[in-house]
Amino acid sequence: MTYDQLCNLYAQSVTLKILRARSAPMMLSFFHYTFKEKNHTTIPNVELVTRLSDYLGVTGYRATDDEIDATSLLENDDEKARKYIEQWSNKGFLRKYPDDDGVDIHELSSDMEKVMHWVSTLQKREFVGTESRFKDIFSKLKELIDQSNKDPEQRIQELEKKKYEIEQEIKAITITGKVQVFDDTQIKERFYDVNRMSRELLSDFKEVEQNFEQITQEIYRKQSERDIAKGALLAYTLDSFEALRQKDQGKSFYSFWQFLMDENKQEEMRELIEKLYLLLEDRNIEYKNDRFLKKLKQFLHASGKKVIDANKKLSDKLSRVLGENNLTDRRKAMELINDIRQLAFQSLDNQPGEEFFIEIESDPELDLLDRWDMADEKKPNLEVEFPDGMGGTEFDDNDLNALFNHFNIDRALLEDRISAQLENKKQVSLKELVDIYGAEKGLTELITYFSIASQSAHHIILETPDPVMLGSRTINMPMVLFTNSQN
Repeated sequence: MTYDQLCNLYAQSVTLKILRARSAPMMLSFFHYTFKEKNHTTIPNVELVTRLSDYLGVTGYRATDDEIDATSLLENDDEKARKYIEQWSNKGFLRKYPDDDGVDIHELSSDMEKVMHWVSTLQKREFVGTESRFKDIFSKLKELIDQSNKDPEQRIQELEKKKYEIEQEIKAITITGKVQVFDDTQIKERFYDVNRMSRELLSDFKEVEQNFEQITQEIYRKQSERDIAKGALLAYTLDSFEALRQKDQGKSFYSFWQFLMDENKQEEMRELIEKLYLLLEDRNIEYKNDRFLKKLKQFLHASGKKVIDANKKLSDKLSRVLGENNLTDRRKAMELINDIRQLAFQSLDNQPGEEFFIEIESDPELDLLDRWDMADEKKPNLEVEFPDGMGGTEFDDNDLNALFNHFNIDRALLEDRISAQLENKKQVSLKELVDIYGAEKGLTELITYFSIASQSAHHIILETPDPVMLGSRTINMPMVLFTNSQN
């Protein structure tokens, strides 16, 4: 890095501003205690202010006039805590946004996560594992080379080698009756590595979300620069969504999200974590009661859902832009109608002369069924002849029901079906519901399922295609997952 680049970095980097802040020791210790030790990713504003007020009282920390307003130095801890939280949020140390109920909540920013991770590496660790990390590096290098080799012969040779190693291990276990397992040190080392990587993954999500927001802002900027027709704007909208999915970070995230939403993978991960903690307890391995991994799936889902929600906001924004174009078209149509109406009123005082009319040879015959009673001489209705098998004068209730109730969808019935499937499952997809119950009302019923999912906070709509079969037709639908709000 050059001198100018470093000067610019020191002037603009939020991460460095955190480290230079006078309140950094108090701020970092408070965030570590509140978020990290308690395993919280988000905290409501009111609760965070209360916790900081209590923390200020316990530590006896005294603010200086260059941290908060000098007039606040004589205020009580509650007011100081509120101003600290507000200041940290404005500077980008904390993120503040409303939840689904409109309540302000906070989470650590990506810059704050970087600082806390870096500071934690400065402390002397009582246990530093090297064996598992080297093996992890070695296995990733081997996987990278093996999975990038397009030569079929070499791939087969590599698989045969793995097969031979597995067979030899099976033979050794069969003969000796002994299984080679990790000792306590190896288990402890790998547990710490998994825990560390899991926390880093959650920290990375904040940066992923921030990068997605930057992409969204870039799309907004491009749209504001261009005065384009509705058709062109729609094409640009679809291209924007495709750009989000095709970027490297977008591909990686959606692959992860699809993996996380797989019910079998969720159950497998839950069982693995449960077995890990049972192993630690059986071996009496000290892990400081760190049960972060037990909530890992919940944390990953919450963090990943915010990225999904950010994309939904983009979709809503683009939909509103298209709606604004429709509104403009309607406004133009109304203006034309008003112009015609004004011309019509103007012509009342200046009626056209005979030269504007034409004569016909005979009086016109009006045969409008709904105007029959207005005629001077009432004529019987003309007989209408229908082709064979069509029409007729006899109607029953089935005919009327088919006419008026063709698109009547019982939304409550569909919601009951969803609830019934979620009694013994954590989630069920729209495709599974159609396979189980069918879709008697066709595409209209699928749209109703889609509407139920879009209006609920705990149901999920993904961009991933999930085709649904309706008879012999295949309907390309986004993946819709109905989840149990209690999980």
